[in-house]
Amino acid sequence: MFASASPARNLARITAAAAAVLAVGAAAATFGTSAASASTRAQAGTQNWITTGWGIHLNNLADPATTSHFFNTAGSFGTGPNNSATPVSDGFATSGVLSYASYAQFAADVRTGAITYPYKWVAYDPEAWSQTPLYEQRSPVKYLRLFGQLAHAHGYKVIELPARDLGGVAGSACPALPGESLDPWYIRCNIAGAAAAYADIYVLQDQVNTTRVSEFAYLYNTARAQAQAANPQIVTDAEVSTNYGTPAQMAAAAQSVTADGYYVSATSPTLPQADQFLQQMQVAGY
Repeated sequence: MFASASPARNLARITAAAAAVLAVGAAAATFGTSAASASTRAQAGTQNWITTGWGIHLNNLADPATTSHFFNTAGSFGTGPNNSATPVSDGFATSGVLSYASYAQFAADVRTGAITYPYKWVAYDPEAWSQTPLYEQRSPVKYLRLFGQLAHAHGYKVIELPARDLGGVAGSACPALPGESLDPWYIRCNIAGAAAAYADIYVLQDQVNTTRVSEFAYLYNTARAQAQAANPQIVTDAEVSTNYGTPAQMAAAAQSVTADGYYVSATSPTLPQADQFLQQMQVAGY
């Protein structure tokens, strides 16, 4: 996720980095054949790009052209936690998304009328962290269903992003088998299908596999098949993160799959790295 820091605090660092970041465009032109094949995959139907609204704003300060290319469209999304104002700024056409890590909080906000901005999209991101109640971590299939059902009942479209690390939660309704790692757990428990059945967009948090392209592609393709089996209309996105790999490695992983869209996760200090990734993806035809 992009960190919450003020524009004034980050502007100097971002501006200083911009010149170096923009140089990537020329270097990326050397990708040649790999760029051409990636362009074919991109033309096959990448539908959206997702990141935080604050991240879009900060990246726009450094590189308006690249940021606008990916995010100044209603088909892409900017997320944020403010239930009374859109997370999208700078006049961008990006669709705002109200993000939650807790079904209980979302249900409470719906019940009390706390969501006052006219959002069309909400997102549920359950992970093994303090923002998601333990009982939700232990029963992701149940709460993915409840979140999607409640959101749709109130006219929202839904993005669900269940994390792989839920497989390590003690007391899980679908516990990991002895010696089982998180990727096999995720597939065996059909977390992708559980999310897709009640969502409009499902995001696979595959970013930890960025530097292992074959595993990144295997997990995405397998999870996407499960998602489509549960909901043939589902849009399945892949996630990349500046926490895993260089911009070139992020681009290689992203281009290894024919994803419906991409979620880009970064922190404020790594915005130049995220922008380099986006520039490389643009050169590749995305």
